Amino acid sequence: MQENMERVPRVITLVFAVIALVLLAADEGTESIEVSLPGMSKFTYLTKSECFVDIEGLKFYLDSLSVVVGYSIFHAIVCVVNLLTTKSLMCSKAKAWFTFIADQAIAYLLASAAAVSTGIAYLSKHGAPKVGWNEVCTEFNHLCKVHVISLINAYLAALAIFASAAISAYHVFGLYAPVMPDRETQRELDI
Repeated sequence: MQENMERVPRVITLVFAVIALVLLAADEGTESIEVSLPGMSKFTYLTKSECFVDIEGLKFYLDSLSVVVGYSIFHAIVCVVNLLTTKSLMCSKAKAWFTFIADQAIAYLLASAAAVSTGIAYLSKHGAPKVGWNEVCTEFNHLCKVHVISLINAYLAALAIFASAAISAYHVFGLYAPVMPDRETQRELDI
């Protein structure tokens, strides 16, 4: 039961991180704008395109999601190998500490990347006229919607990885729990 408790948030993290990554990485917005030039009887169309690689913060977001997905797959492989070789998911102190530290790092990486991407989504929707950043969601509505759906998945993945980090912390610090005396020893101590 305790071993299953650790696997569920890890699977949820992997699923939501993959969805968030694929949604934004595969999307590209293209818009055509009708322009009337003086002296021309026909309208000219200009095409604008927008992609995640045009914005540095979204590159960080997607790179971070890639690291989270890679770590989740790596951890799943390690768990399967450990299960096949020792018939248990319980591991040594060194593996428990590695998992604890890696879970903490991955959780904070994903939370910071989602926060950066949230700021970009806000600026895309509302703009910042004082610094010259116009809103772009009116022109690239589809890209903005996909970005928001990707963010929702990233935050769900972050919640799941924080749950995994809490469980790994429980495992690490449980290794150092005080030994409870048996009943006879407890009676002797009470006397």
